Amino acid sequence: MGKLKYDRDLLDYVEAKRSARYHLLRALKFAGITLALVGVYFVVFTLVFSSDEEKRMISENRLIEDQYAELESQTRLLEEAVEELGRKDEDIYRQLFNTDFPDFSFADSSSVTEVSGLSYGREMTGKMARSIARLDREYDYCDRLIAQINSMLDGAGPDSLAHIPSILPIADFPLGNVGASVGRKMHPFYKEMIYHGGLDLVAPVGVEVRTTADGTVKSVERAMKLQGTRIVIDHGNGYETVYAHLSDLLVRRGQAVRRGDIIGRTGNSGTSFAPHLHYEVLLDGKQLDPLNYFSGDLDSGSYGELLVYAVNTGQSLD
Repeated sequence: MGKLKYDRDLLDYVEAKRSARYHLLRALKFAGITLALVGVYFVVFTLVFSSDEEKRMISENRLIEDQYAELESQTRLLEEAVEELGRKDEDIYRQLFNTDFPDFSFADSSSVTEVSGLSYGREMTGKMARSIARLDREYDYCDRLIAQINSMLDGAGPDSLAHIPSILPIADFPLGNVGASVGRKMHPFYKEMIYHGGLDLVAPVGVEVRTTADGTVKSVERAMKLQGTRIVIDHGNGYETVYAHLSDLLVRRGQAVRRGDIIGRTGNSGTSFAPHLHYEVLLDGKQLDPLNYFSGDLDSGSYGELLVYAVNTGQSLD
């Protein structure tokens, strides 16, 4: 029996009838209590109890944090070592060419910064570990090269650097007039690809030609069939330079010359398509690319411009 109430008309107690609103409120109350109990149970279970998977993930996360901290420390040490190598390299460059090192960067700048953009986790630590391993190899390689260069410099005399070619053989040369450099180029007469062993510097007849380092005139040749009138200078330490297709000779065989001395004038002698200077740098008889020996006479911008012109010239003038 439900709840009773007193009926004044019947003068007796009768069963009270419940409205729909009453039953609705009771249902909502029951649902609210149930949801509250479920929420309390979930919170208590989450805070107090952990699954095996959650425990494993927490353990892995702590391990990744420890590895990341260690990798960061190794990265800082390597960066400091690379900076020190850079300073040594610049010092050697100044000794060789008496100028500041060109502002070029060949390192992979994304090696470390790319890692910082990854999501925190295994991928980031793996990426950083590979980057550190690569930097470590590069550091060892650069360190060996610098040690080798220092050894060579220590064994050389105080004036030996003046005997390394390091300037343009034509003063104030317009960079846009540079021709073909070392490599397979189109021959102007044979119209086929032939190895070109020097650098063409286009200039009118009569422009002064200077020696690019201290040395002794090894040979002076007039009106040769191929390279025409030319001068060969021995700089010692295996270095020689060749100046070909000249119009005038201003030195004699056996004469000592110093860097910047005028030794002849440009011309169009020998097998030459147009007036120019054919310039070669040799080390122990091997032809090298003269473009690698002009940094001491040019700033980084001009040097880069010269490289662009020379690389994009596909036909030689001799």
